[in-house]
Amino acid sequence: MRRERVFLNDENSDLIAFSLYQAGASNRPERERMKRILSRAIRCELTERQRSCLIKHYLEGMKMKDIAKEMGLSKSTVSRHISAAELKLRKVASYYQRNN
Repeated sequence: MRRERVFLNDENSDLIAFSLYQAGASNRPERERMKRILSRAIRCELTERQRSCLIKHYLEGMKMKDIAKEMGLSKSTVSRHISAAELKLRKVASYYQRNN
């Protein structure tokens, strides 16, 4: 099943940020702060390919093999881009949690 293409913007970047941030913050202000931090990190810290693979996988719900076919990459390359993006975002999140 293919979903419509969604582009990252201020409104929908929260969806990715929230799905990636699962560290268990229980209070709403802290979650909102972390969503803003991760949204900014998605826009500024990731390469274009990392951001594109992450959006297609998490927001559009595409399988890695479908992303690979669409982008002309191998499935393992898509997997590496997603893993690298997740690692960068986890580092950003952990930095801001320690320095809170």
